[in-house]
Amino acid sequence: MVKSGSFYTHICFSLIHTVFLLIALGAVLQLTIAQEAVVQCQYAQRVCECPPSYQTCYFQLDIDNAVAFTSYQLVLDETQRLVRVQDTTNVAQFQFGSKGNLVRTFGLKSNCSTATEGFAALNCTEPITLNLNRNYYPNGLVTVNGLIPGPTLLVTVGQTLVIDVVNKMTSSITTVHWHGIPQRGTPWMDGVPGVTQCPITPGSTYQYIFKAIPAGTFWYHSHVVQQRVQGEYGALIVRELSSVWVAAKAALAAAVGIPDMSIADSPGVHTLLLSDFEGSGLINGRGLYKGQASSYSRLTTINVQQRIGGAMYYRFRLIGAQGGPMFRFSIEDHKMVVIGTDGFLTEAQIGVDFIFIHAGERYDFLLQPVSPLQAQTKKDYLILAEPIPASRYSNAQGVLRYGEGAPLSTEYASIVGSPSRNCTRESRCTALNCPFRAYNSSKNIVCIPVTQLRLLFDTPSGDLPTGPVTDEIFFDFAANGRWGKTPAVNGRNFVFPIGSLLTQPNTTQLKRCPLGAINCSGAGECVCMYTYNLNGAYKPAQLVLSALDVRGMEHPIHMHGHSFQVLGIYYGQYSGEKLAQANTDITCGNTASCTAPRWSVGAPPVTISSKTIRKDTVVVPAGGYAIIRFLVNNPGWYLMHCHIESDLEGGMAVVFNELNFLQPPPPASLAQIKCGSPGLVTVQEVFSSPDQSVQSQEVAAVVDEQEPFGGPSQSIFDETAYEEEVSQEAFAGPDQSEFDKNVYEEEVSQE
Repeated sequence: MVKSGSFYTHICFSLIHTVFLLIALGAVLQLTIAQEAVVQCQYAQRVCECPPSYQTCYFQLDIDNAVAFTSYQLVLDETQRLVRVQDTTNVAQFQFGSKGNLVRTFGLKSNCSTATEGFAALNCTEPITLNLNRNYYPNGLVTVNGLIPGPTLLVTVGQTLVIDVVNKMTSSITTVHWHGIPQRGTPWMDGVPGVTQCPITPGSTYQYIFKAIPAGTFWYHSHVVQQRVQGEYGALIVRELSSVWVAAKAALAAAVGIPDMSIADSPGVHTLLLSDFEGSGLINGRGLYKGQASSYSRLTTINVQQRIGGAMYYRFRLIGAQGGPMFRFSIEDHKMVVIGTDGFLTEAQIGVDFIFIHAGERYDFLLQPVSPLQAQTKKDYLILAEPIPASRYSNAQGVLRYGEGAPLSTEYASIVGSPSRNCTRESRCTALNCPFRAYNSSKNIVCIPVTQLRLLFDTPSGDLPTGPVTDEIFFDFAANGRWGKTPAVNGRNFVFPIGSLLTQPNTTQLKRCPLGAINCSGAGECVCMYTYNLNGAYKPAQLVLSALDVRGMEHPIHMHGHSFQVLGIYYGQYSGEKLAQANTDITCGNTASCTAPRWSVGAPPVTISSKTIRKDTVVVPAGGYAIIRFLVNNPGWYLMHCHIESDLEGGMAVVFNELNFLQPPPPASLAQIKCGSPGLVTVQEVFSSPDQSVQSQEVAAVVDEQEPFGGPSQSIFDETAYEEEVSQEAFAGPDQSEFDKNVYEEEVSQE
C-alpha cells in the first residue's frame, strides 16, 4: 500500500510537473509569437495601435486619390483587410442639405445609396466633406487608408516599425517622412525623394523600417509637392516606457499641485492635428468652409469627462500639420499646462492661454478642466486656432464637450460665436511661442518665448553639444532668390535631384550651388542643389538661422536627422506686432540676396545646459534670428527647410551631407534597384548593414563614456527599475542584437 501510494503520488507529481512544463512551454511559445505584430490598420480605421509587448510592429498605409462628398463600399480582400471598391454600383455622392444634413445626389443604385449618416452600418465610408467651392464640388484629395488625416499610429519607444506604404494613386509619385524621428542608423528611411530615397511610383510599395526612438509626439506626411495639404498626413505617437511616464506624471503633478493619478493620457482620442485647405483652417480634417454658414460643415468634437471626486487633467498632443499659416491655439474658458514640445517633455509651464504653433511644431499640454458645476451648466466649448495672417485664412474650429456625443451642425453657430478670451490689465493672458517680441500693451497678453521652457529630464552629458564649436554656419531664409522674389536659403533656390543622393549617388546628376558671396539676382547659377558638408564627428555645430527679408515673414525651420538645442531667439524692431526694421546683429554684406550672411560685430553671448530646450522645428521671427546647436553624430544626407509648403516648393531648403566617411551603406536591395522600382527590404537586411550603429571606433569610444543619466532631475525615478524595464521591454526577444543597447538606453533616458 505504501509503495502503491508512493507510486500514485509520484505519478501525480509527474503529471503536475508535466502540466507546469506545458504551461511554461506555452508561455515561451506565446512570448516568441508575441515578438511580432501585424497591426490590422483597416481602411477608414482612425487609430492603429501596436501592443507594447511586441517588439516588431507591421503596418500598411495605402496612399490613394479620393473624391470629396463620396461614400465608398468596403469589402474584404484576400488578406482579410478592408479595401474600397470604386465602380458605380459601390459609390454614392452627397452634398449638404438645407438643414446641414448629407443628401445623396448620385448613385441611386449604389450599395451606399441608403446611407445618410449611418455609413458604418452599411460598411460604407463616411464622405470627406472638404470643399473646393461653395457648391460642394467633389474635388480630388489624397488619403491615407481612406482618411484625412490618416490613421494615428500608436507605438512604444524601442519597437521596430515595419510600414508598407502602398502608392495606389494613378499618376503621382509619393513618399512618407516620419517627422521628428532622427533615423539614427537608418537614414534611407527618412522619406525625402531625391535625397534619402527614390520616390514611390504608382502601383509600387516602399517598406519603411526603423526604430521608434525617441518617445514623444511625432507625425508623418508626404514630402512630394502639395500632397500634404491635400491630405497625406497623420499622427505618429511614440509612448514613453511606463516607468518614465510614471516619473513624469509625478513631477508634473507636483508642479501643478494635483495627484498624479489625475493625469490621463489617451493619444488615440486627444491628439489634435491643425491644418488648412483652400484657405480654411481644419482640426483633424474638419472645419468651417471660408465664407459659408456653419451648419453646412462638420467640426471635430473632442470628449472629456469631469469627475465629481476631483478634476481630471487630460494630456493633449497638438500637431502643426498646416501648409501655410501660423496658428494661435486656445480653448474657450480653459487654461493649459504645457508639458512638452517636439517630442521632449518639459517642466510644467502653468497657466498658458494661447499657444502659437507653426507648421511642423508639436506641443503637449495638460488641459486644466473647468469646475464640475460649470461643466454641468455648459458642456460645449470652442476649440480655436486663429491663423496668422487672418486675412488669408479662416479660423480652425472644433468643439470640446464634457460628456458623450457631439453637437448637431445646427448648434455650431452658438458655439463658434463664443466671445474671445477676456484678457485684462488685472488678469493678463499668457501666450507661448509668440512670433514677435511682445504684444501691444493694450491687449494685456504676455509673451513667453519657447527658450523659457526647460527640459523635464536632463540631456545626457554625452549628447550635449558643449565644448568648442567646430562649425558656425549662417543661413538666411527669405524671398530673395531667383529674380529677387522667390523662396531661398542664402539666395539659392534648392532643386531636388532625380534619383537618390543617399542610396543611388552615382545616378544623381545635378549642378550643386556655389558657396560663398555670389550674385544670385538672375536665373542662373543659384537655381541648384544647395548642400553643405558636416565633417566634425561628434563635435558641436552651431547654426544661425535668420529671416532678414524686409517684407517681414516668420519661417518654421525643420531639421531632418536631428533635434537641436535652441540657445536664443532674437527679434527685429517692431511697431506693435508688425516688423519695422530687421535685426542688425547680422549683415548680408553688399549682396541683395544675402548669399553670405555673417555677424555685423560679434555673436551675442549664449549659454547651454542639460535643461536647455530641444526641438526639431523652430520659428525664426520676421526680421530676427535663432541660434541652435547640435552634435554632428548621425551620418547621412538630411534636409533642412522651411515647413511652409509654398516656401519648400519654391526652393527654401538646404541638404547636409553629414559625416560622409562614416555613412553606412544602404541595404543591398535599396542600392541595387533603380528609381521607379518597388523598394522592399527586410528587417534583418536593414539592421544587419555594416556600421548600422553609426559609429566609428573613435565615436564609439566617446559614446561608451557617456553617462546614462544626465543630471539631478533624474533622481525623481528609480534608475535601477528604469534600466530593468528598458531591458525587459525593449530587449526581450531574439532581435535584441540589432542595435547598440548602450546608444538606445542613452536615447531613451532623455525621455
